[in-house]
Amino acid sequence: MGGMFEILDTASNSLKTEREAMGYAAENVANMYTPGYKAKTPILMAKGRGQSFSEMVEHLAEGREIPLNAMLLSKNPGSGSMIGSVAVDTAEGTQLYLPNHPLANAQGYVESSNVNGPAESVKMLRAVTSYKAILSIVEMTKASSKEALNMTKNG
Repeated sequence: MGGMFEILDTASNSLKTEREAMGYAAENVANMYTPGYKAKTPILMAKGRGQSFSEMVEHLAEGREIPLNAMLLSKNPGSGSMIGSVAVDTAEGTQLYLPNHPLANAQGYVESSNVNGPAESVKMLRAVTSYKAILSIVEMTKASSKEALNMTKNG
């Protein structure tokens, strides 16, 4: 029975990660026309079993490495995914000549956001597709658990 709970735990962690990834894509699209906004991209990584999410984030925040080799070589290599960090795209947005805009510089230009709308759509589609795939794993686990319980009832 432990296998089923491990599958559900892994799926749960991965669903949370994909939901967060969708949130970053939605935030980027929502700010596509916000002057000076910089696009954010979540960096996904494996979540190690035996180490809580907050411990892993602390390791990353402190610049320490997460021992991926130990996680990959252990008997319990991981339990889903997590967002390890968020990369902020530092590229400049297009300079628009809007001399009457309150954020215009001395020359009358305003930096637009650097969000690439089509690229964000692809990121959202990837996250939604992954989310659906993980949900199908949950549904298959649920169906096999029901079947196993029905087999014990009928003796």
